[in-house]
Amino acid sequence: MVDEDQGRRARNEAIFREVNERIVELETGLTGYNRDDSLLIGFVCECPREDCGEMLEVTRGQYEAVRDNGRRFLVLPGHEDGDIARVVERHSHYLVIEKTGDAAEVAAEQDPRT
Repeated sequence: MVDEDQGRRARNEAIFREVNERIVELETGLTGYNRDDSLLIGFVCECPREDCGEMLEVTRGQYEAVRDNGRRFLVLPGHEDGDIARVVERHSHYLVIEKTGDAAEVAAEQDPRT
């Protein structure tokens, strides 16, 4: 049984991830895809805050590395939620977090790539 609050926060993150997937589709359609491309792309922070609409920039390759694991998300520093995720990578302008517990289950279920 998924904890209601953790499930809600995980679903918020899944919505932001879906927005970012659409951004990738648009970018790929315009420029093609090269995982080694150094072009920065603006993505929506995938934190659980309902009112967050902040942007972060990563390369397509960095984004794809996060997407290789359906439990991982891109967030801005300070936007991580230790109750439902742990930080697995720290970069100067973004973090990679991995869902834990009930939130990991929700993230995996709502991964658009599976």
